[in-house]
Amino acid sequence: GRGWDAFSEVLCDTSSVNNTFLSNHRLILENHDRFTTNLSSLLRLNLGTDKKQVATQKILRHHTHLDMKPFLEWDLRVLPVAVSWFNRVRDDARNDESNVDAKKLSSIYQFVRALPIECVTP
Repeated sequence: GRGWDAFSEVLCDTSSVNNTFLSNHRLILENHDRFTTNLSSLLRLNLGTDKKQVATQKILRHHTHLDMKPFLEWDLRVLPVAVSWFNRVRDDARNDESNVDAKKLSSIYQFVRALPIECVTP
């Protein structure tokens, strides 16, 4: 019911990528079958010991679009770092819910669209 969903918001605040990263709390509740599917999924995910990986998985699952605007100030210098990050987290992705490849392509597109002159070779 709705009462249990309040725990979902504590375990994964999806209002922003940063809030999702910061809402990486550990909560252990027994008997997952009485909870909503989302809460059960978050509780299982939170059992992971690598909190950085758990936060990354939450971000990839719950944010369909990752805004690259904050990184554009570094021009294309940050693009290889971003692509490398996507490749690394794709290897860690537990299922297809995160759609890492599509998010990687979307991020590259954001760079190319914002910096077209730097992406074209003469």
